[in-house]
Parts: sequence; C-alpha cells; structure tokens
Amino acid sequence: MKVKVLILPLLLNVLVLRVDFLKQKKYYKPVRNLFYMAYENVPRTTKTQGPTVQEPADKLEYYGNTKGAQGIVAVLSLNGEVYTVREGDTLGKRYRVLKIFSDRVILLDEKKNQKITVKLKEG
Repeated sequence: MKVKVLILPLLLNVLVLRVDFLKQKKYYKPVRNLFYMAYENVPRTTKTQGPTVQEPADKLEYYGNTKGAQGIVAVLSLNGEVYTVREGDTLGKRYRVLKIFSDRVILLDEKKNQKITVKLKEG
C-alpha cells in the first residue's frame, strides 16, 4: 500500500512534466522525410504569358477565270492545291468565294471573319 502511495504522486508529476513539455513551442516530433528538403528549396514559378504562336499563313494564288454554262469559274490555288470555284463555293473548308473579277477574287475567311482580296498572278 505504501508503494502505491509513493508511486502515484511520481506518476502525476511525470504526467504534468510531459504535458508541459508538449505545450512548449520548441518541441517537434522527429519525422524522417527524404524528400522534404528537395521540395522546400524548389522555387515557385509563376505563370507568365509567353509570345503567342501564330498560325502559318495560307498561300492563296489566283490564276484566272472563265465563263461556263453555270457562271464564272475561277481557278485558285491554296497551299499548292488547285481548285475551280464559283461564287458562293467554299475553298479548303475555310474560305468562301464572295465575288470573282477578271483581275482579283474576294474571299471571306470564315475563321477570322475577314475579307481577303487575292490578285491575279501574272506570268
């Protein structure tokens, strides 16, 4: 019985000391993390808007026209491919033929919604 009486206050003192020790700000539980330092020293990068990449311009050439049974037919080249088109036709899934003249063709770029004039290629 005397042993229990002596041990109980000692255990209470140990618990009080343990609680005080845990409350201190300087106590850190040791953790072994091999990757901690690597992540800590990596500088954070911010997203910056780089230069905008422009699409390569299509090469359009106008070779001439002729009158057919259904109207004027123009001969155009888009990036090396030759097309025969009438007014209202689509050229290369992007350009619509608005008007055909003897010296130029007016196209509508449907992607950018801009009018483009292609002059007659000489030679």
